[in-house]
Amino acid sequence: MAETLSILLLSDEKGRCVILAEQLALDPDFTVSIAQKPYQFERPLDVERIDLVLGFDGLSSEIQDLRSLGYRGPFLQLGPSAEPIPDVETLDLPLRASALIGRIRSLVRTFKVREDPWLTIGPYRLSQGTRILEGPDGQSEKLTDKEADFLSFMHRARGEIVPRDVLLAEIWGYNAQVTTHTLETHIYRLRQKIEKDPANAELLITEPGGYRLVEVADKANSNGD
Repeated sequence: MAETLSILLLSDEKGRCVILAEQLALDPDFTVSIAQKPYQFERPLDVERIDLVLGFDGLSSEIQDLRSLGYRGPFLQLGPSAEPIPDVETLDLPLRASALIGRIRSLVRTFKVREDPWLTIGPYRLSQGTRILEGPDGQSEKLTDKEADFLSFMHRARGEIVPRDVLLAEIWGYNAQVTTHTLETHIYRLRQKIEKDPANAELLITEPGGYRLVEVADKANSNGD
């Protein structure tokens, strides 16, 4: 399973939005929420965690609203516009669900690679396209999909504590077979790769109820696992 993608569906007609949300939610790698004006988010981080905004024809005002709230990701519009809207991908209707899901994945992947091809993880750099982790000594290794997805998601939290249940839902989806032990095992393996002393973590910090990724080594506040 790939990294869970957060899709924000802009509501116009409640009926077709609910139907579309139900179709997208059948994919275990998608979490879908429906938003109506005025758009309200408790924290800027909630906007930044959205991977793609999906709506029907006439997105121009919604784009301006969401950009002002801090959303930087791709927009996908279903149905034609009276005139082209910059930075908006359009798909004609009717459309098969499989084609829509494939286009969503492609847009998110392209945006991530173009917008921020390298993530800084302490003294390391992570390529989102190749999932290669480069160390300060020039050595590199390829991370697993889950390891790269985990670091990418934690990086987007910008130093905030991310609860364990959120990580399980975002990275593995709502899978009853995935437990906290699965998460702890991945964190243990990641620490072997990114920490100078995995037993005394400076980058991937254990906090009450969750974990925090710091940009700069912060040994004084670390407590390992």
